[in-house]
Amino acid sequence: MRSWLAYAGAALAVAVCGGVLGAVVAGPSAGGVWFAAGLAWAVQLIAFGVMLALRDHAQLFMVGWLGGMILRMVVVGGLAFWLTRSEALPAAPTLVSLVAFVFVMLLLEPVFLKRGRSTA
Repeated sequence: MRSWLAYAGAALAVAVCGGVLGAVVAGPSAGGVWFAAGLAWAVQLIAFGVMLALRDHAQLFMVGWLGGMILRMVVVGGLAFWLTRSEALPAAPTLVSLVAFVFVMLLLEPVFLKRGRSTA
């Protein structure tokens, strides 16, 4: 549980800092950046939680990892589908932001996945 909470905090820091930076760069498209930051954070917490729960079971861990990757792809594809049929948010800044947030948060996972495990 500590690893998940630590990851949640670090990922939230990435979402907030990236959201501020992205909002400054995107200007009037800032709503899409903030939406992408929140969505990426939620998806990553789910995917990381599944991997964390299965990290001690070799075969199941790979299933959890693959499931997390499929979840990420479905979310990006689903958002792209929705944005192309809706004018709720600007499509390009929102999708680029989502992919960037997911990628950066994905890079954090190995650090927190090893946390709390003995290396002996």
